[in-house]
Amino acid sequence: MFTRYLPKSKNKLFALFMFITLTVSALYLYLNNLQEKSTVQSSGERCLTELSSLKYQLNEVTQYKDRIDKLLTETQKAHELDKERFKDIMESCVAMKQQSTICQSQFEDLQSECKKVRDDYNKLKKSLNI
Repeated sequence: MFTRYLPKSKNKLFALFMFITLTVSALYLYLNNLQEKSTVQSSGERCLTELSSLKYQLNEVTQYKDRIDKLLTETQKAHELDKERFKDIMESCVAMKQQSTICQSQFEDLQSECKKVRDDYNKLKKSLNI
């Protein structure tokens, strides 16, 4: 009698084993799918967060660059103005040097004339005293 039920038991046991195996496999696949979806969602959220952070950093860098460009432009304008003032001052100095040279030459000429007049005066004075 026992041998008669043994094959049916094996079939039932095999069917039960297959049922459990299929159920565990289906459960595993379902949980794995959920985990992948969760990973994809968290990756997507992380990407969006990082993208937002990068956009903010890019805006900050752009604003910093704009401030530096503005400062550079202002500095260049100031440099050009200083350069023009320096050029004007140098031209003025050259003109003053030329004027000084002319004045010096005129002074020497006047001293020479004064000396001649003095010599003539002294000669005249001597000639009148004799």
